[in-house]
Amino acid sequence: MRRVLAETGTIYLHCDQTASHYLKLIMDAIFGMEGFRNEIVWNYRRWPAKTPQWQKMHDTILWYSKSNQWTWNQPYEPLAESTLKADGGKKILNVFDDDGHRIRGEKTGEDSPGAPMRSVWDIGFISPTAKERLGYPTQKPLALLRRIIEASSNPGDLVLDPFCGCGTTVHAAEELGRRWVGIDISSFSVGLMQERILNNFRNLTPDDVLSMGIPTNTTHAKELARRDKFEFEKWVCGAIGAEGMFHDPGTRGPDGGVDGVLKFYPIPITPGKRLTVKPEYAIVQVKGGKVTPDNVRALKDRVITYGATAGVMVCFNEFMQTVENQKGTATFKDAVDTYPVIQGLSIEELLANKRPHLPLYGRQRQGGLLVGGLD
Repeated sequence: MRRVLAETGTIYLHCDQTASHYLKLIMDAIFGMEGFRNEIVWNYRRWPAKTPQWQKMHDTILWYSKSNQWTWNQPYEPLAESTLKADGGKKILNVFDDDGHRIRGEKTGEDSPGAPMRSVWDIGFISPTAKERLGYPTQKPLALLRRIIEASSNPGDLVLDPFCGCGTTVHAAEELGRRWVGIDISSFSVGLMQERILNNFRNLTPDDVLSMGIPTNTTHAKELARRDKFEFEKWVCGAIGAEGMFHDPGTRGPDGGVDGVLKFYPIPITPGKRLTVKPEYAIVQVKGGKVTPDNVRALKDRVITYGATAGVMVCFNEFMQTVENQKGTATFKDAVDTYPVIQGLSIEELLANKRPHLPLYGRQRQGGLLVGGLD
C-alpha cells in the first residue's frame, strides 16, 4: 500500500484492541514514525457481553500519511451548548486555549461551521436489523467510510480498499464522486460488491463496473464449479445478493441444504391507510453440476420446513428443464405481479444480468434494504 499510495495520500487501518498496539509498530516501520497522523477511536454501542470486564464498545483506526503534504478537508462537529451563548440574536463563540482557559468571546452569526472534529467518533454499530445491513459479518457503516473519504480525498481522486468485503468503501466512494478500486480474496465478496453498486446506483450498468477474477462466461463458471464447489456457490450467492441462513455468507460449514436466502418485499394487494412492506424470504440452492428431480423436490421441502415463501434453484442451462419439469405450478401474488413458488435461474441468465423473479428484489437498495418505490 505504501508503494502505490500517492504522495498526498493517506491510509486508514481499522483494527480492534487485541491487535492495535502490534499494528502500530508495523505501521511505524513501514510508513515511519513521522508518518503517524493520529489514532481514531470509533465509539459505538451494542448489546453488552455478560463478562466481568470493561465492556468493549470501540475499535481503533490508525491514520498515516506518506508525506507531510497530505490531502485534508477539515470536518466539523456541532459546537457544544456551553460554547455558544445567546446574546441578543447573536451567538458568543467562546475561544479556549490548549489548557481549556477562555481567551476571548467573539460574536458570530448562525453560520459557524462548528468545532473541528475530534479523534473520538460516535458512529453507530450496524445491528442485525439495521437498514443497510447486508448480512456480511464484518460490514462497516456507510457513515464511517463517508467521513474518512470526505476528509482525506477530493472528488475525482482514487480510493483503494484492498480488503473490501461487502463493498462499503466503494459504495461511499461512488456516492461521493471518487474513483475507486475494491479488492477481496472471496468470490462471494466480489459478486456482492458488484451487485451492491449496480443496485444502489441506477445510472451505472455492468459495463461501467469492471470485475476481475470472477466468471464472465459459461466456460469460466464451469471451470470454477469444477475446481472449487464452495467458491462457485459463494460467487453465485454474492452475485444475486443472497444472505446467510445457517452461517455467515462466505464461510464454510453445514448449510442445511440452503446456500443462501434472498430477502424481498411484496406489496400488499389491499393495503390499509398506511402501507407497511414486510420482508419475506426465498431459499437459494446452487448446483454446479447435475440437477435431479430429487434436488428440486428437496428445495420444495425446505421452503415449507423453514417457513419461506419461495425457492430458487440456480444451475447451468442444460439442467433447467429438470427444474421446469419438477417445480410445479404453485404461485404467490402481490399488488404488482404473480410469482412462482419454485423457480430456476440459469448461470447463463445470471451472466446476462438477469435476476430471480421476485417482488421488489434488488431495486434501489441502500445496503440490504429496498428504499425506493416501483419502477
